[in-house]
Amino acid sequence: MKKEQITELLMLKEGLQREQLELAAEEKHKTGAPLGYLVIKFGLLTLEQWYNFVLKELKYATIDLAQIEIDRNVVISIPEFTCRKYRVVPVYKGGNKLICGMVDPTDEEVVAELEKITSLKIEPRLAKERDVKESIEKYFTHGNLDIIAPSFTKRIDGKANKSSGITEISDSSAVQAVEGIISRAVELKATDIHIEIEEDRTKLRYRINGLLYEVPSPPLELYPAIVSHIKVSSLLDISEKRIPQDGYLKVKVSGKDVDLRVSSYPTIFGEMVAMRILDKRNIISGLEHLGFLPQTLHRWRMLLDEPYGILLVTGPTGSGKTTVLYSSLNELDKEHRKIMTVEDPVEYHLENIDQTQISPKAGLTFGVALRSILRQDPDVVMIGEIRDLETAEICIKAALTGHLVFSTLHTNDAPGSVDRLRNMGVEPFMLAASLTLIVAQRLARRICPRCKEEYQPEPEILKELAIPEGQQGAAPTFSRGKGCEYCNGTGYRGRVALYEIMEINDAIKKSILQGCSGGALKDLARAQGMKTLRESGIRKILDGLTTIEEVLRVTRAD
Repeated sequence: MKKEQITELLMLKEGLQREQLELAAEEKHKTGAPLGYLVIKFGLLTLEQWYNFVLKELKYATIDLAQIEIDRNVVISIPEFTCRKYRVVPVYKGGNKLICGMVDPTDEEVVAELEKITSLKIEPRLAKERDVKESIEKYFTHGNLDIIAPSFTKRIDGKANKSSGITEISDSSAVQAVEGIISRAVELKATDIHIEIEEDRTKLRYRINGLLYEVPSPPLELYPAIVSHIKVSSLLDISEKRIPQDGYLKVKVSGKDVDLRVSSYPTIFGEMVAMRILDKRNIISGLEHLGFLPQTLHRWRMLLDEPYGILLVTGPTGSGKTTVLYSSLNELDKEHRKIMTVEDPVEYHLENIDQTQISPKAGLTFGVALRSILRQDPDVVMIGEIRDLETAEICIKAALTGHLVFSTLHTNDAPGSVDRLRNMGVEPFMLAASLTLIVAQRLARRICPRCKEEYQPEPEILKELAIPEGQQGAAPTFSRGKGCEYCNGTGYRGRVALYEIMEINDAIKKSILQGCSGGALKDLARAQGMKTLRESGIRKILDGLTTIEEVLRVTRAD
């Protein structure tokens, strides 16, 4: 049935207005999403109303995804981001045909695009939106993680208390569970482990390549023992469950030491635990491996030799700021220069560098530590984060008295750091005199090298990215990961950094003194050659390192 006929039926049978459907059609033209999904998303019809309409009026065959176990090789026939975009799940493959469960099996444009991607004849089947969503999460989020995730299906090592009816869990069960959780996280190259509790179940998630993936979790009755074991091992107070606590844990995995930063946090159902895996091999690497463009890397290394000034690295938590700072410190001349750090917490010990961890309970704050650290005659000072006016002013005074200062700040872009520091109360003349360079960064998932393939994206997406016409005219190639065993079906393996680097030259300093806003500073810096995060992402796309979807996810339009 043609699109116009379906539109007429929706108005006739479901009472929708033409203006409403035109609005959905306009959004479809922009995003490529199926019309049926947009009708649901815009609230024009409920999930059940759309399903019943397609079933009864359009007579499409249905498929119950909740009752089907899909073969792994079939699932990866369509890339994850394509399944999410078009709300489709591949179910059966035979010969040159691929049966797919779809929220909107009537969308001929989507079916044609899927046939182009898979080189197979697509047979669409109507599926419930809820089942499609759950199947995507199940097969692409879990993927092969199920195979190597901790197995908690074995008998719990405990004994029943007949009087209370409660199973008493032995210490060995909790120990084995924690060891399994951590070792699997290391195998999967996860950066964080989240152990959470809900009313009637537990939840275990790993952060891999910046996104959280849920894996099979331990049974509910084992959860208190797991949390207690982690707290004891991290030297936390197991009797205190009402307030957050932070600790540190070191374990051996496959004969290698693994450090973890542990945080417990109370919820209405119990304590949840987050563990950051601190792998020194990942965080201290040569600057040439961090994704800097050659000319940018050369300039950054020249600034590392400057005698004084402030080098700021900005971005949200988990954007790689610590990696850049530690790798930079590791390149400095540690024999002839005294390097000191004040951190919260100290994540890694660096040889020949004096590191201090703040302790607010003991009265050792960033401000207190910095006031004393300058009496130790350092050449280079690294402050974990500028959080308040006191810390900012001491950093600036250190830079103005002949020290090279490294620090981080939580801002969305490089020029925004100036606004952030001014809002703290720092005078513009002090900023202009002390700042040397500001780097904003993000991490985007890297395309899996084993299932990488070339494709041509839709024109609307290219317009959204605002790729210059000259580059479009040169017919650039675009890549994506199809999904394979190596990347657990996600199409991504590892991450690549995007940088926005603003050097504080004379023109920028003059604008800061004049009180220009972050937006005006950004325009000036771009006019002088600064590449924004979005532009850095486009460069990584054209280099075949990441995908359009990733850059749109982690950056904003300029």
